[in-house]
Amino acid sequence: MKRVFLFVAMSLLIVTAGFAQKSKRTSAYMYLGKGQLEKAKIAIDQAVKNPKTMNDAKTWLYYGRVYYGIATSQIPAFQKLDTMAAEKALAAFVKAKKLDKKKHFQKEADNYIASLSAVFYKKGANDFKDKDYVQAMKDFGDAYKVAQDLNKIDTVAAFNLGISAVLAKKPKIASEYLKKCVDLNFKDPKVFIYYTRSLKQLHDTAAAEKAIQLGRDRFPNNLSLLLEQAQIFLEQGLSNKLIQNLKEAIAKDPNSPNNANFYFLIGKSYDDLGDRTKAEEYYKKSLEVKPNFFEAYYNIGAIYVNKAALLQKQANNLPLDKEKEYKALNTEANQDLEKAMPWLEKALKIRPKDGPTVKALKEVYTRLKMYDKLKELNKQ
Repeated sequence: MKRVFLFVAMSLLIVTAGFAQKSKRTSAYMYLGKGQLEKAKIAIDQAVKNPKTMNDAKTWLYYGRVYYGIATSQIPAFQKLDTMAAEKALAAFVKAKKLDKKKHFQKEADNYIASLSAVFYKKGANDFKDKDYVQAMKDFGDAYKVAQDLNKIDTVAAFNLGISAVLAKKPKIASEYLKKCVDLNFKDPKVFIYYTRSLKQLHDTAAAEKAIQLGRDRFPNNLSLLLEQAQIFLEQGLSNKLIQNLKEAIAKDPNSPNNANFYFLIGKSYDDLGDRTKAEEYYKKSLEVKPNFFEAYYNIGAIYVNKAALLQKQANNLPLDKEKEYKALNTEANQDLEKAMPWLEKALKIRPKDGPTVKALKEVYTRLKMYDKLKELNKQ
């Protein structure tokens, strides 16, 4: 009789232990209903660790609901219970669906999963604002996963993830997600700007050129894409293509203050091509838009200084019996230095301590025997 009693007693203890673990899950549910998130968290954390309840779909559904409550709470004390609450909630709802063979909780889990998207977007926006681009990548990545779990594709999440990855210098990830947007005909032209930049970070210039051209084909009137393409041409030294792009940009917005820079770059491109007349023309156009444009004044002066140097070199290479030709070249060189002088003086007025400008003017004054000006310049 004693042995039978002992067996019954032990059986009762086992049943009671199993009931106790389910009680933890029920307690979590009750605490959650009362808004007692700290107690709900303690109870559900115990329930998901116990073999009796850890493989039960309802346990993970409740776990997800508790952690969803923490993630969306407006009370700082509850928010601090777990800074990864949203991520844990998502994983819990996904697990609940997987364990829910009879599909009792599928709809409820999906509703919570869909609601988590806004949580991840908010986190991502805050981290992006704080320039924590790596964390923003993770946040927008979780928003993307939410859509995946619902058998959808969230191109906005992919776009934000891609931008964050470009800024975080993670080009492989950036190009992967931005390409998804491009392939799905994402309607924001900025996707091509950042996709191009991710490819440039991967040092795939050919792919970057194709990407920005595709963007221009899809959004032919977008100025930002045009300028992004111009930047590629500038970096590659493709002067003729750069000139064409910048002229097109000016035509699209003729009153833009940015046109000073565009005119200057066109001038510099002509300078690089050896067309000094066109270069000066566009440098002067840039000054019409921006009267205190130091670089434009300096570069016009440099055109004449360089031309004078070339003439002087030609004169020096003449035979000794070519004195007449020598004097003619010297005279022409001095005339170019005289033309350079006012432009360099204006540049120096804008930047009085600029070394290259000071050096150039000293050479001009010395060559033209303008010793009073040289003396004044040496005092600076």
